[in-house]
Amino acid sequence: MQAMECDEIVKLVGTRIRSVRKGKKLSQESLAEMSGLHPVYISNVELGKLKASICTYNSIAEALGMSLAELVEMPGEKESWDNNLLSLFQAAKHLSQDKQKIFTEAARGVLRGLGDI
Repeated sequence: MQAMECDEIVKLVGTRIRSVRKGKKLSQESLAEMSGLHPVYISNVELGKLKASICTYNSIAEALGMSLAELVEMPGEKESWDNNLLSLFQAAKHLSQDKQKIFTEAARGVLRGLGDI
């Protein structure tokens, strides 16, 4: 596997932050407040315009309810199936209890339909 340039990694992590933030329906302002950063700083991180410290990336990850490892995971490091499941369950984690129950029952229904449960 070919090594990525630093600027490319910074842009990929920024894109991932934006994607997760939007998936959780958070504004840049909300994420900034939750992570103790300025909204303009969050914007620049998401756009890959600056290289944040590992501590800053960790603060953002925690504010998004994920680990630093999950945040900085690069494409191709895991199978996309794992990433898809992780994304689904990360999103489901933030649903109300009633919606989590619906999500779980729907997933069980799909597995039953496939004959795997």
